[in-house]
Amino acid sequence: MAFFVYILRCADGSYYTGHTDNLEIRLAEHRAGAGAAWTKSRLPVEHVWSQDFVSREEALASERRIKGWSRAKKEALIAGQWDEISRLARSSSPSAFRQAQDERGGEKSARPELVERRGPMVVDAKATQALLAHAAQAHPHECCGLLLGEGETITHVQPTANIHPEPETYFEIDPAALIAAHKAERAGGPQVIGYYHSHPSGDPVPSSTDRAQAAHDGKVWAIVAGGPENPQVRFFRDGEERFEPLSYERLPR
Repeated sequence: MAFFVYILRCADGSYYTGHTDNLEIRLAEHRAGAGAAWTKSRLPVEHVWSQDFVSREEALASERRIKGWSRAKKEALIAGQWDEISRLARSSSPSAFRQAQDERGGEKSARPELVERRGPMVVDAKATQALLAHAAQAHPHECCGLLLGEGETITHVQPTANIHPEPETYFEIDPAALIAAHKAERAGGPQVIGYYHSHPSGDPVPSSTDRAQAAHDGKVWAIVAGGPENPQVRFFRDGEERFEPLSYERLPR
C-alpha cells in the first residue's frame, strides 16, 4: 500500500498539506467540503502537488516537515525547483532547529532520558568508516546524511548536504536528496533505515533540538561526536515517546 503527502491551493491563496492512503478519495472529500476544517471554509481547492511514500510514518514525517516550510519553499516544491528549495533553506531563520552549540557540549549539557537497550543492529564496517570520515571532513560544521540498508542491517551511508544557514550548530538534510532516496527505495534500491548527523563539540547523544524535531517514526539515528581526533558514534531508535539507544554489531570489511 502506498501513502501520499499532498498540497492543495485554497481559494484564498493559502496552502493546505495533508497525507492519506487513498489520494483520489481524499481529494474528492476536500473538493466536496468534507475534508479538513481549513479547506471547508476555503473552497474551491486545487490539487497542486503530491508524493507517494512506502509507509504512513514516512508520509506523516514528510507532511510535518512541509507544513513547517515557508510559502516560498512550498511553491518551489510545487514547481519542482530543488535548487530554489535548497537556497531558501540556507537563508531561512535558524529558529527552525532551535539548537545552540552550548546546549550540546561541556559539562552542563542536558542529557536525555534513555530507555532500556534493544537487541543489536548490524552495521557494515565500511558504513561506519564512511560516517566517521564524513563527520571529520565536515568538522567544525555538522555533517548529515542517510543510513541505508535492509531491515536491521545498515550496509552503507549516503552523505547529503547540510543546507542549514548555520551549519556549525544546526543541520538540515537536503530534501531533494531525501525524496530521491525514497524514490530509489520504491524502485528496488536500498531501504532508508534512518539518518545521521554529527555534534562537532559535545556528546554522541540526542540533543534537545534532536528530540524536538523527532518524528517518532521508528527510524534509526546515528550521532557522531568527539571531533576528528577521537570520534565516537552511537545509534538510537526514534521511538514513540523518546530516543532508545541501540547496541550494534559490526560486519567485518
